[in-house]
Amino acid sequence: MKTELANQRNSSSFRKPYPRSTSQRPSRAAALIITLAIIFPIAASAESQPAAAPFPDTETLMSSVADHQQAVEKLFEQYTFTDTTTIFTLDKKDQIRSQHTDTFYLTPTPYEIFVLHVAHDGKPVSASNLQKQQKEIEHKMAENEKKAQKTAEDHPKNQILFSDIIRKSRFTPLRWDEFQGNRAIVYAFEPRTQVEHHGGLNQRIAGDMRGKMWVDPENQEVMRIEFTSVSALGMGLLGNVRGFEGYVEQQKVGGEIWVPVHQEFVAQGRQLVSGFRVRQVDEYSHYLKATTDVFQQIHEPKTDAGGATAQQ
Repeated sequence: MKTELANQRNSSSFRKPYPRSTSQRPSRAAALIITLAIIFPIAASAESQPAAAPFPDTETLMSSVADHQQAVEKLFEQYTFTDTTTIFTLDKKDQIRSQHTDTFYLTPTPYEIFVLHVAHDGKPVSASNLQKQQKEIEHKMAENEKKAQKTAEDHPKNQILFSDIIRKSRFTPLRWDEFQGNRAIVYAFEPRTQVEHHGGLNQRIAGDMRGKMWVDPENQEVMRIEFTSVSALGMGLLGNVRGFEGYVEQQKVGGEIWVPVHQEFVAQGRQLVSGFRVRQVDEYSHYLKATTDVFQQIHEPKTDAGGATAQQ
């Protein structure tokens, strides 16, 4: 889930009237020289610019990117990390009504991402609460292991994967760009087919987005994605999400994998009988190479890792 900034000059601000005294007016020749002096350096500069590199075949590249992202998603299961989430409740004018920050330790597995809530608004949760969560996670993991012996589950629950978004989208190359020192192609994307209103929620969301995606064509990495929902998402009697938009940025850690480091989105809709509008900001950090200890984020002493820097 990269904003461009353009600086424009208002040409009218340079149209100052000449003084009425004819002695102060520039001659036509002088005016022509000034005009040529302005035009030709620009033209020469434009001619000196190297031609933009051609885009690779879109279908071929994005198919390879989707395959690569599936491999990355498997590698992602080898890491645990911290998610610091701040949720802002907004009014109709986007003014903040309330906000809360929670810290979670996340452990990806082939079945789902296990979430351990460790702090609320800077205060650690109680030891008894932590122990209760740990027992629930251990119970779920044991259940998942039993299910895995009966049926092969190749898609983790409660995850919207980049590979799903890519396979469900149509891409159009827009331009070459730079992101974190890497050459990238910026693609516009939209649903490949008509949005489906059945199936799992995460699969529906993956096929219900449009936006822009920054792709490293050489390494087939997704570095940034900006997204907007195409249609409302019904959640049964609980309500619906009328729309959401935001972005996700990734960064390379451990010299081997690009992982999310920042996510931000705004969502609005109805929950039960009342409307809502929220802004959520997630900062992902302290990526640790996973061990057999699924609670290593608790047991591993924290250092000032600096954002997404992996700790081995």
